[in-house]
Amino acid sequence: MALTTIIVGCDLSEGSDVALDRAIQLAEQHQAKIVLVHAQADDAPIEHVDNEMLKQLGEVSAAVRVEEARELASRLGTIQKRGLEADVISRIGPPAEVLIAAAADRSAELIVVGTHGRTGLARILIGSQATEVIRISTVDVLVCRGKPTGPFTKPLVAHDFSPAATIALEHTAALCPPKTPIEVVHAWQLPAGSWGATLLGQARFPWNTVRDAVVSGAKAQADKILEAAEAAGHDVHVELLQGSPTDVLTSAATKGGHDLIAVGAHGHRGMRRLLLGSVAESTIRHAACTVLVVHGPAA
Repeated sequence: MALTTIIVGCDLSEGSDVALDRAIQLAEQHQAKIVLVHAQADDAPIEHVDNEMLKQLGEVSAAVRVEEARELASRLGTIQKRGLEADVISRIGPPAEVLIAAAADRSAELIVVGTHGRTGLARILIGSQATEVIRISTVDVLVCRGKPTGPFTKPLVAHDFSPAATIALEHTAALCPPKTPIEVVHAWQLPAGSWGATLLGQARFPWNTVRDAVVSGAKAQADKILEAAEAAGHDVHVELLQGSPTDVLTSAATKGGHDLIAVGAHGHRGMRRLLLGSVAESTIRHAACTVLVVHGPAA
């Protein structure tokens, strides 16, 4: 994946400034263009408000627009001083929709967004614009957490042996400096209902046989990943860990001190995707580091 255009969500918050710092680092690494995208609030008239109140609201709105333009110009100047090509798009609309439209208009390969630093239950309750972006995006989305200190050096890729995960591995390698070692993790679980085998006892149901079969199948798939990675010139190590994907990913990332987690999305959109749930969305909510969501073939 060659980066030529990077979209950065800019709501003028501390979180979006972290995203901008990461986008600048990536743009310098790939000689890509940065497009700052700002979603303006819709100032449609409010019903049942007298003319004087409407006037005051209009004055406030105008003042906000001026301040937003000043802040965007300041950030644009910062990018250009680094010798990078940059542009600004400011449109009225929901942030996720504005970002997606801008990415399509500019044929961008990557959308970079920030978070507000919350994890766990508080983050779930407030919702997440980042989550909304990855639900509807058709291009890769980088959700940034933590101020970048340089290129990614310890990436962790979730691999479920799907085409989307294979693409995630390739895009992670492209996002990092050449020859960066990549850790690949596959979270395996026993088939549904295997827990009941322990009630029957080993003599009646040898559950360890099922476990060995699952692990053996996963190892065979892992060997294929290693062969493909070696052929592509990537330094990859694969580890098989038992547990749910999100738990395995976040735990491995914390223990290994990884600065990037990459997950593949399977192309589901809209209500079907919401009903299915998403490892990507759960990982974004709970991971302590930056997360790359790579979109695979549409399903």
